[in-house]
Amino acid sequence: MFRRLVFVTRLVVVALLVVVLFDALVFRSGFYRRWLEPGSVAGSTRNALRLVEATTMPGRRNVLVVGNSKIGEGLSMSLADKTVSDGGLHFVNGFIPGSDLRIWYYLLREVDPDARRYGAIVLATPLAAEEELGKMANRVADINYLAPLLRLSDLPSFALSFDDPVLRNQAARSILFPAQPLRRDIAAFLSAPAQRYEKVRDQERNYVPNYLRYLGRSEALPDLPIDPSTRLPVHWNGVDERMRRGLTEHYFRWLHVKPPEDTLASNERYYRYWLGRIVERYQGTGVPVVLIAVPRGPWHGSEAPVPTPGGAIGELIAAGKVLALPGDTFTDIEQPHHFFDQEHMNRSGRERFTVRLAQRLQALLP
Repeated sequence: MFRRLVFVTRLVVVALLVVVLFDALVFRSGFYRRWLEPGSVAGSTRNALRLVEATTMPGRRNVLVVGNSKIGEGLSMSLADKTVSDGGLHFVNGFIPGSDLRIWYYLLREVDPDARRYGAIVLATPLAAEEELGKMANRVADINYLAPLLRLSDLPSFALSFDDPVLRNQAARSILFPAQPLRRDIAAFLSAPAQRYEKVRDQERNYVPNYLRYLGRSEALPDLPIDPSTRLPVHWNGVDERMRRGLTEHYFRWLHVKPPEDTLASNERYYRYWLGRIVERYQGTGVPVVLIAVPRGPWHGSEAPVPTPGGAIGELIAAGKVLALPGDTFTDIEQPHHFFDQEHMNRSGRERFTVRLAQRLQALLP
């Protein structure tokens, strides 16, 4: 009986060692990161790394603009460079669709490990926690976004940054067992490795050139008049059923809603912690961190108040730890003809936003 127990114990130990070794070789080494499904959540993080690395230019004063898909659609690097061609600035787009401050912290750590690579860090973030309606701390998608970037040393801080105990456990397991958040991706890879190989190689060859050639979407929303009593469009002329549903359920429905007190308190903690960590990385390096409020939506300019710094963000600005463009810098772009859907700028909005951002940053940065 004793020998059998010893045998089973040894078998378990060997199995655990094999798992740990496999994780170290395949996941913690970064090997698997290259083979992520390009269209997946984790793959979008890999795409961002690829774009940043390909467009950061040694010897130039690179300005890294970090944000979500609003920056992906809204910022033209080539137009920004052309706008300030006499100022020596070179713009780098570090966008990840659906991302937030927690993801941006780890992205910056990955692309700028010494916090000295860039001439400035620009964060495209709301200027107050009250602009976020859901609890940012409990965004479960962040676990998958960050699968390519997290380390064992991140275990306590990353896991504890979630308010929900269930998500804390899930976040901890994702670091202890890095294959777990990628299990679907791994299964798809193993079921069709040749297909994944071709997709990844195509992404490696074409993603950056295709993005650099991208000019923005040409479609524009119609300028629907708004009924002041209902705060909804008087009519929907020129809007198809799908777009109407999206605007009704996801834009106008939430345009004037304020978050509950517990959500607001949670988001204040979130902003204070993650923005604070980003700012802390660049304290003493001489690299300014600049906050910008990206155009929020097609009718915000006429239907919503001007963004005003508040809470943790306001405190950081007041203390001189971050710079910020005024909240009304881009509010005139918040018109239907500058958007192709409820949150993304089209080509005309992209051009106007890019030129003004480049000019304002050139004037702001020492």
